[in-house]
Amino acid sequence: MMEKLNLQKRKVTGKKVKTLREKGFIPVVVYNTKTESYNLSISEPDAQKLYRGATSTTIFDAEVDGREIKCLVKGFDINSVTGSINHISLFEIDENAPMIFTIPFTLVGTSPAVKNNLGILVNALDSIDVKCQLKKLQPEIIIDISKLTEPGQTISVEDITLPEGMTLVNDDVLTTAIVTIADSQKIEDALEAEKEAEEEAAAEAAAEEGEAVEGEGVEGTDEVATEEQVTE
Repeated sequence: MMEKLNLQKRKVTGKKVKTLREKGFIPVVVYNTKTESYNLSISEPDAQKLYRGATSTTIFDAEVDGREIKCLVKGFDINSVTGSINHISLFEIDENAPMIFTIPFTLVGTSPAVKNNLGILVNALDSIDVKCQLKKLQPEIIIDISKLTEPGQTISVEDITLPEGMTLVNDDVLTTAIVTIADSQKIEDALEAEKEAEEEAAAEAAAEEGEAVEGEGVEGTDEVATEEQVTE
Protein backbone atom coordinates (compact mmCIF):
# COMPACT_ATOMS: atom_id res chain seq x y z
CA MET A 1 0.00 0.00 0.00
CA MET A 2 1.28 3.45 -0.89
CA GLU A 3 1.99 6.01 1.78
CA LYS A 4 -0.25 9.04 2.09
CA LEU A 5 0.55 11.79 -0.40
CA ASN A 6 0.32 15.49 0.26
CA LEU A 7 -1.46 17.60 -2.37
CA GLN A 8 -1.52 21.40 -2.35
CA LYS A 9 -4.06 23.71 -3.90
CA ARG A 10 -2.77 25.82 -6.77
CA LYS A 11 -3.96 28.93 -8.58
CA VAL A 12 -1.43 28.72 -11.39
CA THR A 13 -2.96 27.23 -14.58
CA GLY A 14 -2.31 27.09 -18.31
CA LYS A 15 1.16 27.89 -19.62
CA LYS A 16 2.10 29.39 -16.26
CA VAL A 17 2.44 25.88 -14.75
CA LYS A 18 5.94 25.89 -16.23
CA THR A 19 7.00 28.02 -13.28
CA LEU A 20 5.44 25.43 -10.97
CA ARG A 21 7.61 22.68 -12.46
CA GLU A 22 10.69 24.87 -12.14
CA LYS A 23 10.02 25.00 -8.40
CA GLY A 24 9.87 21.19 -8.15
CA PHE A 25 6.09 20.66 -8.27
CA ILE A 26 3.90 18.83 -10.79
CA PRO A 27 0.38 20.08 -11.65
CA VAL A 28 -2.47 17.73 -10.71
CA VAL A 29 -6.17 17.78 -11.59
CA VAL A 30 -8.56 15.78 -9.39
CA TYR A 31 -11.97 14.70 -10.75
CA ASN A 32 -14.88 13.26 -8.77
CA THR A 33 -18.22 11.51 -9.23
CA LYS A 34 -20.03 14.86 -9.21
CA THR A 35 -18.23 15.77 -12.47
CA GLU A 36 -16.31 18.43 -10.55
CA SER A 37 -12.58 19.01 -10.85
CA TYR A 38 -10.04 21.05 -8.94
CA ASN A 39 -6.43 22.04 -9.48
CA LEU A 40 -3.71 20.84 -7.14
CA SER A 41 0.02 20.19 -7.20
CA ILE A 42 2.33 17.49 -5.89
CA SER A 43 6.04 17.49 -5.16
CA GLU A 44 8.14 15.94 -7.89
CA PRO A 45 9.52 13.16 -5.62
CA ASP A 46 5.97 12.14 -4.65
CA ALA A 47 4.93 12.31 -8.30
CA GLN A 48 7.75 9.92 -9.19
CA LYS A 49 6.68 7.52 -6.41
CA LEU A 50 3.16 7.59 -7.79
CA TYR A 51 4.35 7.00 -11.35
CA ARG A 52 6.53 4.06 -10.37
CA GLY A 53 4.16 2.43 -7.90
CA ALA A 54 0.57 3.06 -9.02
CA THR A 55 -1.48 0.86 -11.34
CA SER A 56 -5.02 1.32 -12.67
CA THR A 57 -6.40 -0.27 -9.47
CA THR A 58 -4.03 1.28 -6.91
CA ILE A 59 -5.99 3.26 -4.35
CA PHE A 60 -4.02 5.67 -2.22
CA ASP A 61 -4.75 8.22 0.49
CA ALA A 62 -4.04 11.88 -0.09
CA GLU A 63 -4.37 14.96 2.08
CA VAL A 64 -5.59 18.29 0.74
CA ASP A 65 -5.56 21.17 3.20
CA GLY A 66 -6.18 18.82 6.12
CA ARG A 67 -8.91 16.87 4.32
CA GLU A 68 -8.22 13.21 3.55
CA ILE A 69 -9.39 11.70 0.27
CA LYS A 70 -8.93 8.40 -1.53
CA CYS A 71 -7.79 8.52 -5.14
CA LEU A 72 -7.07 6.49 -8.24
CA VAL A 73 -4.71 7.52 -11.02
CA LYS A 74 -6.53 8.38 -14.25
CA GLY A 75 -3.37 9.05 -16.21
CA PHE A 76 0.07 10.58 -16.52
CA ASP A 77 1.12 13.06 -19.18
CA ILE A 78 4.77 12.29 -19.91
CA ASN A 79 7.21 14.43 -21.90
CA SER A 80 8.15 12.26 -24.88
CA VAL A 81 11.64 13.79 -25.11
CA THR A 82 12.81 14.08 -21.50
CA GLY A 83 10.59 11.40 -19.92
CA SER A 84 9.61 13.83 -17.15
CA ILE A 85 6.06 14.08 -15.79
CA ASN A 86 4.14 17.02 -17.22
CA HIS A 87 0.81 16.47 -15.51
CA ILE A 88 -1.17 13.96 -13.43
CA SER A 89 -4.91 13.26 -13.50
CA LEU A 90 -6.50 11.71 -10.41
CA PHE A 91 -9.99 10.53 -9.54
CA GLU A 92 -11.42 11.05 -6.07
CA ILE A 93 -13.33 8.00 -4.92
CA ASP A 94 -16.75 8.05 -3.32
CA GLU A 95 -16.48 4.93 -1.17
CA ASN A 96 -20.25 4.32 -1.19
CA ALA A 97 -20.86 4.77 -4.92
CA PRO A 98 -20.29 1.93 -7.43
CA MET A 99 -17.48 2.76 -9.81
CA ILE A 100 -15.91 1.22 -12.90
CA PHE A 101 -12.52 -0.41 -12.42
CA THR A 102 -10.24 -2.27 -14.81
CA ILE A 103 -9.17 -5.49 -13.09
CA PRO A 104 -6.26 -7.54 -14.43
CA PHE A 105 -6.38 -11.31 -14.85
CA THR A 106 -3.65 -13.35 -13.16
CA LEU A 107 -2.95 -16.82 -14.58
CA VAL A 108 -2.08 -19.56 -12.07
CA GLY A 109 -1.32 -23.24 -12.40
CA THR A 110 0.18 -25.22 -15.27
CA SER A 111 -1.71 -26.34 -18.34
CA PRO A 112 -1.18 -30.08 -19.03
CA ALA A 113 -1.55 -29.34 -22.74
CA VAL A 114 1.38 -26.94 -22.61
CA LYS A 115 3.43 -29.13 -20.27
CA ASN A 116 3.07 -32.11 -22.64
CA ASN A 117 3.89 -29.97 -25.71
CA LEU A 118 0.44 -30.51 -27.18
CA GLY A 119 -0.31 -26.82 -27.58
CA ILE A 120 0.67 -23.23 -26.92
CA LEU A 121 -1.05 -21.00 -24.36
CA VAL A 122 -2.49 -17.86 -25.94
CA ASN A 123 -3.40 -15.08 -23.49
CA ALA A 124 -6.09 -13.24 -25.44
CA LEU A 125 -7.50 -10.93 -22.71
CA ASP A 126 -5.45 -9.51 -19.85
CA SER A 127 -8.06 -7.44 -17.98
CA ILE A 128 -11.76 -6.67 -17.69
CA ASP A 129 -13.94 -3.71 -16.71
CA VAL A 130 -16.16 -4.26 -13.67
CA LYS A 131 -18.45 -2.12 -11.54
CA CYS A 132 -18.38 -2.26 -7.75
CA GLN A 133 -18.03 -0.28 -4.55
CA LEU A 134 -14.55 0.44 -3.29
CA LYS A 135 -14.91 -2.00 -0.40
CA LYS A 136 -15.67 -4.80 -2.87
CA LEU A 137 -12.71 -4.08 -5.13
CA GLN A 138 -10.18 -6.88 -5.68
CA PRO A 139 -6.68 -6.24 -7.08
CA GLU A 140 -6.90 -9.16 -9.53
CA ILE A 141 -9.05 -12.00 -10.85
CA ILE A 142 -7.40 -15.42 -10.69
CA ILE A 143 -7.61 -17.70 -13.74
CA ASP A 144 -6.64 -21.34 -13.15
CA ILE A 145 -5.23 -22.77 -16.38
CA SER A 146 -4.58 -26.26 -14.96
CA LYS A 147 -7.91 -27.40 -16.42
CA LEU A 148 -6.71 -26.79 -19.99
CA THR A 149 -5.65 -30.32 -20.99
CA GLU A 150 -6.10 -30.33 -24.79
CA PRO A 151 -5.62 -28.02 -27.78
CA GLY A 152 -8.72 -26.02 -28.60
CA GLN A 153 -9.84 -25.64 -24.99
CA THR A 154 -10.65 -22.10 -23.89
CA ILE A 155 -11.53 -20.18 -20.74
CA SER A 156 -13.92 -17.36 -21.62
CA VAL A 157 -15.33 -14.53 -19.54
CA GLU A 158 -18.58 -16.45 -19.08
CA ASP A 159 -16.61 -19.33 -17.51
CA ILE A 160 -15.35 -17.30 -14.55
CA THR A 161 -17.12 -16.24 -11.38
CA LEU A 162 -16.59 -12.61 -10.47
CA PRO A 163 -15.86 -11.79 -6.83
CA GLU A 164 -18.89 -10.89 -4.72
CA GLY A 165 -20.17 -7.40 -5.36
CA MET A 166 -18.62 -7.08 -8.82
CA THR A 167 -20.64 -6.95 -12.04
CA LEU A 168 -19.55 -6.76 -15.66
CA VAL A 169 -19.72 -3.36 -17.31
CA ASN A 170 -20.34 -4.87 -20.74
CA ASP A 171 -22.13 -8.22 -21.19
CA ASP A 172 -20.96 -8.34 -24.82
CA VAL A 173 -17.59 -9.66 -23.62
CA LEU A 174 -19.13 -12.79 -22.06
CA THR A 175 -18.07 -14.99 -24.98
CA THR A 176 -14.62 -13.40 -25.28
CA ALA A 177 -11.73 -15.79 -24.68
CA ILE A 178 -9.36 -15.00 -21.83
CA VAL A 179 -6.93 -17.84 -22.58
CA THR A 180 -6.96 -20.63 -25.14
CA ILE A 181 -4.73 -23.55 -26.11
CA ALA A 182 -3.65 -23.35 -29.74
CA ASP A 183 -2.59 -26.56 -31.50
CA SER A 184 1.20 -26.34 -31.79
CA GLN A 185 1.25 -28.49 -34.95
CA LYS A 186 -1.29 -26.24 -36.67
CA ILE A 187 0.76 -23.20 -35.71
CA GLU A 188 3.91 -24.80 -37.15
CA ASP A 189 2.03 -25.71 -40.34
CA ALA A 190 0.68 -22.18 -40.66
CA LEU A 191 4.14 -20.67 -40.14
CA GLU A 192 5.65 -23.04 -42.69
CA ALA A 193 2.91 -22.21 -45.21
CA GLU A 194 3.48 -18.50 -44.61
CA LYS A 195 7.23 -18.93 -45.11
CA GLU A 196 6.70 -20.87 -48.36
CA ALA A 197 4.29 -18.21 -49.63
CA GLU A 198 6.82 -15.47 -48.88
CA GLU A 199 9.60 -17.40 -50.63
CA GLU A 200 7.36 -18.03 -53.66
CA ALA A 201 6.39 -14.37 -53.84
CA ALA A 202 10.06 -13.34 -53.61
CA ALA A 203 11.00 -15.78 -56.38
CA GLU A 204 8.21 -14.49 -58.64
CA ALA A 205 9.26 -10.90 -57.99
CA ALA A 206 12.89 -11.76 -58.83
CA ALA A 207 11.81 -13.55 -62.03
CA GLU A 208 9.69 -10.58 -63.14
CA GLU A 209 12.56 -8.22 -62.43
CA GLY A 210 14.92 -10.41 -64.48
CA GLU A 211 12.50 -10.46 -67.40
CA ALA A 212 12.18 -6.68 -67.25
CA VAL A 213 15.98 -6.22 -67.34
CA GLU A 214 16.31 -8.69 -70.20
CA GLY A 215 13.61 -6.87 -72.13
CA GLU A 216 15.41 -3.57 -71.71
CA GLY A 217 18.60 -5.12 -73.12
CA VAL A 218 16.79 -6.34 -76.25
CA GLU A 219 15.27 -2.93 -76.84
CA GLY A 220 18.72 -1.34 -76.57
CA THR A 221 20.11 -3.73 -79.25
CA ASP A 222 17.31 -2.87 -81.67
CA GLU A 223 17.96 0.83 -81.23
CA VAL A 224 21.67 0.42 -81.98
CA ALA A 225 20.93 -1.64 -85.06
CA THR A 226 18.50 0.96 -86.34
CA GLU A 227 21.06 3.72 -85.85
CA GLU A 228 23.70 1.72 -87.76
CA GLN A 229 21.30 1.21 -90.65
CA VAL A 230 20.55 4.91 -90.82
CA THR A 231 24.30 5.68 -90.87
CA GLU A 232 24.84 3.34 -93.77
